[in-house]
Amino acid sequence: MIDLQIMRLFDPASVSLNNIHQMKARFLITALPLAFAVGCATSPDPTERELLVEAPDNWSAEAATDSAATVPVPGTPGWLHQFNDPKLNTVVEDALERNLDLQAAIARLDAARANARISEADQFPQLGAGLAGSRREFIFDESTDPPSTLTSNSYGFSLDLSWEVDVWGRLRDSASASIADYEAAAADLAGARLSLAGNTAKFWFRATTAHQQLDLANETVSSFESTVDLVRSRFESGISSSLELRLALANAAAARALKQKRAQELEQSVRALEVVVGTYPENALGTVDELPELNQSVPAGLPSELLNRRPDIAAAERRLAAADRRVSSAKKSLLPSLRLTGSAGTASQDLSNIVDADYSVWSLVGGLTQPLFQGGRLRANVERSKADAERIYFDYSKTILTAFQEVENALAAEKYLFIRETELFEAAIQSDGAQRLAEDEYAAGLIEIITVLESQRRALNAKEAYLSVRELRLRNRVDLHLALGGDFGERATVAAN
Repeated sequence: MIDLQIMRLFDPASVSLNNIHQMKARFLITALPLAFAVGCATSPDPTERELLVEAPDNWSAEAATDSAATVPVPGTPGWLHQFNDPKLNTVVEDALERNLDLQAAIARLDAARANARISEADQFPQLGAGLAGSRREFIFDESTDPPSTLTSNSYGFSLDLSWEVDVWGRLRDSASASIADYEAAAADLAGARLSLAGNTAKFWFRATTAHQQLDLANETVSSFESTVDLVRSRFESGISSSLELRLALANAAAARALKQKRAQELEQSVRALEVVVGTYPENALGTVDELPELNQSVPAGLPSELLNRRPDIAAAERRLAAADRRVSSAKKSLLPSLRLTGSAGTASQDLSNIVDADYSVWSLVGGLTQPLFQGGRLRANVERSKADAERIYFDYSKTILTAFQEVENALAAEKYLFIRETELFEAAIQSDGAQRLAEDEYAAGLIEIITVLESQRRALNAKEAYLSVRELRLRNRVDLHLALGGDFGERATVAAN
């Protein structure tokens, strides 16, 4: 280790109060502009690394379009409004305000902001004040009996300044990395808000579907019990057999059991929604009894550049930028470091003199330190920083690849779910008609009860499947917006969000 030190100690008697003030002023005037001249840390530029994943010119999957649907105007904000459900918007707003996971994300952002400020502080001089006092007794003449002793006091006040001059930009790189970490945390918060809005909407659709399934179960119980009454009447008249009555009773009992199952599912769905919103799960949150209609189609030719606004991609890019700056900082730790320390104050054996400028002292020390041998620690730190940067680089590429996958899956699902919904609607219509026809023909004595029970079962299954696919299509539309990072034409950035 190579040390260069310069120290000067003035005679207290030769220093006046004006000289002390001038010395302090010169010291601060010299040091502080130099600190700012070295440069404050800024956010690192976007990474220039070549990505392992190329953005496609066009998506391989295209969603089904509906000529009667309205295509959103580019720049239309608020993708939730397409569902035309004011109560859903209110529930999402409540969740964004009270959700506990989101509050934790806000706390993490505050911590990242504080870490960035801590790292930035290392670039500036550190100033402190000290007040010291001591009293000691020592023997100065052992020839006397008892030995003669002397007691002395020492008091001092000082302003102490230390500063590592960031000659190579090592501290600036470290602070810049912390700023990028803060920006990544901000993107994480934006992603948490987007994900929370989407999940709240999906929980809302699940609760609404459960409500409709319960309504369907109630209708089914009423219908099946009407069939029981008809079969019992025919049985008592000697027209139907006991087998037919037992089959009808079994069907009605199964319908009542299904009703209890749907009621339980509705309660669980509402409680899950209440937890997402951040309220006590007491099954008190009111839901609507109809799923919204999708009146907006997915525009053809969505640009892949929309993914640039995805918060998880922005966060991954900021973490990569931070990792690259930490590699640069680790490399610069191999270079010499320059540290300045200074002190100015008073020293005296009398406490009353520590405010007297005639007892002033000061010192200035400069040290240039070059690491020579630390057992390979510094170079190992460089290698570790490089490895971390490579890992984050691959994570960044994987995040982009996963984003493309999510968009492709959601676009493809839009087409398949649209066709499924159309076909299941037709199946529900035909099954309902077949059930009514079978019930009329049975009442007329034209068919057996088995045909009626089978038609009722098919109608129930078709209606349940239709409600389920409507929910799936709504949930998939939410997933598509989450995959795109917002609306179809919205150009918002993470910072704006």
